[in-house]
Amino acid sequence: MLSAGTEKGLGWLLKAVYVVAGFLCFLFIVAPSLLLVLAAFSEAKYFSFPPKGFSLHWFQEMAAHAGYRQSVVRSIEIATLSTLLSVGVALPTALSLKKSGNKTIEAIVLAPLFFPLVIWALGLIQFYGMIGFSRSSFSIILAHTVMIMPFVFRIILQSMREMSGWLEEAAYSLGAGKWRTFLKVTLPIVAPGILVGAIFGFLVSFTDVTLTMFIAGSGEATFPVRVYSEQIQGLNPIVLAWSVVFTVLIFVMSFVGEKIGRWSRFF
Repeated sequence: MLSAGTEKGLGWLLKAVYVVAGFLCFLFIVAPSLLLVLAAFSEAKYFSFPPKGFSLHWFQEMAAHAGYRQSVVRSIEIATLSTLLSVGVALPTALSLKKSGNKTIEAIVLAPLFFPLVIWALGLIQFYGMIGFSRSSFSIILAHTVMIMPFVFRIILQSMREMSGWLEEAAYSLGAGKWRTFLKVTLPIVAPGILVGAIFGFLVSFTDVTLTMFIAGSGEATFPVRVYSEQIQGLNPIVLAWSVVFTVLIFVMSFVGEKIGRWSRFF
């Protein structure tokens, strides 16, 4: 038997190990982004750390570089349309499964989450070729919709399962029809889940490299694909400037989403 003092000491030691391990994990996650953000303000004409001086030169270059702007706009367009389509499919599917509780259909809808993305992309290329479907922005949008729909569906379904069923029953008992009940009761309650699912799906689509590299045709490169393809020549400091913009936007979205919608409960 250990003495009370020894047990207390071991408890403090174990707690200290947990704190240090947690800090190291947090540092491992944050450090790469922080490194890129700091390097974006460097005066050097290439990636260097620690930064050499302080300058906003690369942010000016970012605004003036038409090629990167076009790829960012293309990424936003593809991610936005893919997200809208995925929400349009995931919402009625989740609503139907909430009522039926069919686990088999739910597993089928979630199955793409477990597909190896590279293998699926190769198969999709062959399928597009068989049906004579050209590689274009539309083909990327369809592929991204299939890719992100399970993520959106899972979050929306979870938000619906958290809703009390008696609210809909009360609306029915007061004479409201299914459509009116959905608009006035169900939709306002699950709206945070829909928003979180849409944002998460948008980010997955926007940052995708693997699937887009296989599907995109010439002149259809998105921002992540362009950045990846240019790594052979080294990291362009303009990319660092864009990384600062995206990092700030994602941080603000995460902060606002947590404060307003408490979206961490969906993960």
